[in-house]
Amino acid sequence: MLARSNMLVAAGLIFGAMAGGMAGCESQRPLFAIMDEGKFALQNQRYAQARDDFAEYVKRRPDSTEARYYYGQALIGTNQPREAIEQLNVAVDVSPLDDRYLDAQAEAMYQANEREALTVLLARAASERGRVSDYLRLGTYAQKLGNLDEAQQAFLTAAKLDLGQTARIQRALADFYGSVGDKEKQVRRLRMAYYLTPEDPELVKEIRRVGEIPGPSFAQQPEEQSLMPKAANPAPTQAK
Repeated sequence: MLARSNMLVAAGLIFGAMAGGMAGCESQRPLFAIMDEGKFALQNQRYAQARDDFAEYVKRRPDSTEARYYYGQALIGTNQPREAIEQLNVAVDVSPLDDRYLDAQAEAMYQANEREALTVLLARAASERGRVSDYLRLGTYAQKLGNLDEAQQAFLTAAKLDLGQTARIQRALADFYGSVGDKEKQVRRLRMAYYLTPEDPELVKEIRRVGEIPGPSFAQQPEEQSLMPKAANPAPTQAK
């Protein structure tokens, strides 16, 4: 009888431990739920909540570069750029070609006032990878840091690499020239952007803001298109 009683007690303890373990597992949110809730919080600028969500995710899945990327964004939002840099360094090291990771890392370094390190990072990325996005990023932060000659050169390099195909780059040059008070070059780049995307309402609004009139005669073919092979150089249909 005593043996049977002991067996029942032991069985009860085992069941209790199993139930407790199951309850502990059930108390943890599924990773997919944490990711969804964290991204929703981030999109709605609830940065503290997003930070806590992604901190939990990274703790449970430290190999997730995507979670570290979102965690870094949330930390930037809560004014913790140095902590963000730590997370984003890992993401960039694992996936160096992902522009989102480098964009976020650059912003974190800028917010942390890591001026020299930021300049070195972006110059190296542009030199080693040589992509349009790298030179746009370099130009953007060089302008923010007050390095205007470097910013202009970076934007012009981006436009040359793009061969005059993308309105966003022409607009970046227009915005740059507008910021330094060079209206002639600003308007010229707006004309080139308009050639590429004449139906862009924001571009049309900017053209009018600077006192110009959008229309067929305003459009100008981007000068960088002259760098394309003749057979590939598109006819200026959008300029009509």
